[in-house]
Amino acid sequence: MKRKKKTVQNPLSLQEIQAAQLAAFQPLLSAQEFAELMVESERALPPAIRINPLKTEAGFAESLVKHYGWSLEPVPFCEAGFRVQAEEGKAVSSTLEHKTGQYYIQEAASMLPVELFDMEPDDEGLALDLAASPGGKTTHLVSRMGDKGLVLANDSSQGRIQALKVVLQHWGGTNAAVTRFPGEQFGAWFSNTFDRVLIDAPCSMQGLRTAESHEARPVTEKESRSLAARQTALLTSALAAVRPGGQVVYSTCTLLPAEDEGVVEAVLQKFGNSVQLLDAQKALPVPAPGIQTADGLIFQEDMSRVVRLWPHRYGTAGFFACLLQKSGDLGLPVSEPPSHSMEAAGFHELTMKEQQGFAAEFSAASGFALMDYLEENRRTMVRRDARLFLFPRLLLERFRSLPVQSAGMLLGEWVGEEFIPSHEWVLRFGGKCTNWLDTLDEERFLRFSAGEDLDFTGNTLDGNSSIRVIQDHQGRIAGRGRLVGDNLKNLSSRQLR
Repeated sequence: MKRKKKTVQNPLSLQEIQAAQLAAFQPLLSAQEFAELMVESERALPPAIRINPLKTEAGFAESLVKHYGWSLEPVPFCEAGFRVQAEEGKAVSSTLEHKTGQYYIQEAASMLPVELFDMEPDDEGLALDLAASPGGKTTHLVSRMGDKGLVLANDSSQGRIQALKVVLQHWGGTNAAVTRFPGEQFGAWFSNTFDRVLIDAPCSMQGLRTAESHEARPVTEKESRSLAARQTALLTSALAAVRPGGQVVYSTCTLLPAEDEGVVEAVLQKFGNSVQLLDAQKALPVPAPGIQTADGLIFQEDMSRVVRLWPHRYGTAGFFACLLQKSGDLGLPVSEPPSHSMEAAGFHELTMKEQQGFAAEFSAASGFALMDYLEENRRTMVRRDARLFLFPRLLLERFRSLPVQSAGMLLGEWVGEEFIPSHEWVLRFGGKCTNWLDTLDEERFLRFSAGEDLDFTGNTLDGNSSIRVIQDHQGRIAGRGRLVGDNLKNLSSRQLR
């Protein structure tokens, strides 16, 4: 008996997938708005950046315009965000400012979630990012909190943790710690604990604008239902983990109602008066409300309070976000979190006497008032082998036994008898290390920032330290070097390249 040949269907082209996605959303919009959506979806998304306030001063955006000839358009719902029109050869990803973490490249719509939180500057509370990788929204949390308090950045995927750690290290905050656990567990482990929780949930990515990380693809109804079930579990965990009076932001980069309004509706119906849907429209200059009906269903909650960013509304990728506030305990089961001794992992907190002694030596060598920084920002020194870290005190006070993948910032390490500051420390605080700071002319600065070693014959600074922090006449820090005879060894070459 002859076997029947399998019929192989030709895969859909990208254009066909996009057309099918658009057609599926047509019933949710008026004829005029759908026409606007069709036009907008054909346009290329301009790159957007979010400026790092930890490493920049007022006027930084203007300096980018002057230096690179860019045209910057403010993102209307994020003060630190700008869309960029760049000339050929001056891409936003190729600048020294990007390499040194002075801004983060992020689609404009993704800047919305963290802006929804009610938050005072220099907030010293507890924040949890439940699905954090690659870390863009985590760095936004760090910035809005003024690098105070503590941000736990969690992601369940081992493959995504390294990207998260690198992004946080590059941003230069000292108030974050990275964990790797299923996000669904945090509500049971840390019930009524955090002041705010962000859950930017894994989704079908039906945002109607293609990008390198969000390529259009077909999504089955079964897949969407499965995603919605997980999203509901993650949002439930977030609400359990936040304290009464605390806030949760739920967001996705999809426009499918089942994963957006449908998830919000399910959670609000489940918890009744213990959770309120706050009005997120206040973050926008022009309202972008959710939808009240979809697929024959009528949502009972007031979805004019959520934000549905159709691409034609703000010229972004499609996006959804909402703000929830918890008013009482949800009565969900609790369980013990995993526990692991920090000391067993090789980390040892320095005594106060040891910290004061090291800080005095470090300040004398660098000119940076280290002990003042530790006290003002509630940081503590933790040593592992030859490396010395700055940890948030809140991490040790509230989550000391919680296994973490990384925490705080590497201050530096001992090489023999000499202490070498880390690249990330220098990029954040090098401008205040006055005893190490050396200003180079443009030609030599460009060579150093390209990773080269330099002939340093005749370059001297007061003091006996061999460390140099290299800046140009604009005050841009490229990294640090170490004098070996008349040669400046570039200690930042790996990162700069």
